Amino acid sequence: MGDCGVESGVVEFYKNSTILITGGTGFIGKVLLEKLLRCFEVRKVYLLIREKRSTAVADRLQEMLNDAVSDKNVLLLIFSKIKASTDADNILAKVIPIEVDFQSDAVISAEHQRQLAAEVQIVFNVMASVKFNEDIETAINTNVLSSRKLFQLASRFPGVRSIVHVSTFYSNCHRSHIEEHIYEDLPFGGYENILNVFRFLSAEEKAHLKPLILGPMPNSYTFSKRCAEVMIRHQFAHLPIAIFRPPIVSNAYREPAPGWVDNFNGAAGMVVPACRGLLYWIRGKEDVSVDIIPVDYCVNALMAVGWDNARSPRKLMANAEPPVRVYNYVCQGNPLYNRDIGSLIASGLQTTVARIFGRYASPITSSVWIRRLIIYWLLLQAMAADLFSVLAGKSRKYDAIFRRNSVANFTNSAVPRRNYLFLKRVITLDDATSYFRCRSWTATNDNIRTVWNALSVTEKRLLPFDVETLDWREYFRSFAPGVAAAIRRCELKRQLERKSERGS
Repeated sequence: MGDCGVESGVVEFYKNSTILITGGTGFIGKVLLEKLLRCFEVRKVYLLIREKRSTAVADRLQEMLNDAVSDKNVLLLIFSKIKASTDADNILAKVIPIEVDFQSDAVISAEHQRQLAAEVQIVFNVMASVKFNEDIETAINTNVLSSRKLFQLASRFPGVRSIVHVSTFYSNCHRSHIEEHIYEDLPFGGYENILNVFRFLSAEEKAHLKPLILGPMPNSYTFSKRCAEVMIRHQFAHLPIAIFRPPIVSNAYREPAPGWVDNFNGAAGMVVPACRGLLYWIRGKEDVSVDIIPVDYCVNALMAVGWDNARSPRKLMANAEPPVRVYNYVCQGNPLYNRDIGSLIASGLQTTVARIFGRYASPITSSVWIRRLIIYWLLLQAMAADLFSVLAGKSRKYDAIFRRNSVANFTNSAVPRRNYLFLKRVITLDDATSYFRCRSWTATNDNIRTVWNALSVTEKRLLPFDVETLDWREYFRSFAPGVAAAIRRCELKRQLERKSERGS
């Protein structure tokens, strides 16, 4: 497509390139794929996709590209701009799905291995399990061992120029200051020793050992991402590989549309109560800054890092592997504080009354006692509302929301308890993410600043990711509408599923 009208080193780098993406059906992966197809004349994009719920990988890709949801009141769907172009079929034909099974030794078929080895030049590893409450063994298997198998595969690509592993800024969140390098101080001698010990333990024993292994880390997700970075340093530093560390990634700023989001995993999930007109007391500290990045800014930075990683010289130390380049994608020059979130979100609520009083819909408190008292009161109200709904014979309305949320194991609730279970899901999400609203970090970001400064003016317009220039008020005006649109899409999908079930 390449209709973004920019000729530059970045554009030339991606022009006619063949790219391999893992996690391409996820939140960041979708936006990355859309940007590559819409603004860069790539040759091919291979997506490693696993079969899910008995749905073949080709069908999963088509479901993503040809979303069945259509409603004039729903925010623009992610691939709408591409599908509206005159060359849509040719552009989308560049996307090739490959079935992957990271539980197997081969990962992909021998034929696909030969195909990728002959063609792939750029690799983006975006896959991850972001379930904060997952057991350590599962988190390591997904976030460390699967990545290791991918890099073993990529090590057989003779033409590979750049590999970017998406980690998280919070992979070392037990530190107050985070540098752009890999910290190797893993407990218990590293993840392999932990897995070896776990082989001889029961599920109950593993659960008891979990807090001791995590230590100061808040959850298995951040711990496993920390392990993955060390694994890369020890085993794959010889590859042209870099580590990209974004913080909390949330609704889009401008692309594919202002406010666009497709999940309720983090900040978007905490806004759902406000979109429903409910008061919810969030745990956090008012004076703590929030490290949040729009997904389109995250993808733009990721693509710029892919280019910079390929062009940067790899300085070899004496008798040592070359250092793995790390990019901390954080900016402390344009801070956003917890105390301002409520009023900013309220600016995007749909009614005048909501905009006036909405700033009080998501109050912040660091007091565990006050929050607990408020939550008990809210749960009591929810149970009363559920009882009234049963007596009045009202049907469920929000059963699709959080149905496939990956932070907490949200499932469809039974009609009599929908308000109570909805609130419990929000509480679970709040508890899982409160650690990051109660702490602030400082960091070096020299590498990411170097990338930004290396871009030309036209490149910066193509790939804006400088958070210092981001207008938070403009961003949050689309935040709540984006969440509301995602809720509506969930409802429409559920309606279509019900019609399909009745038809069959």
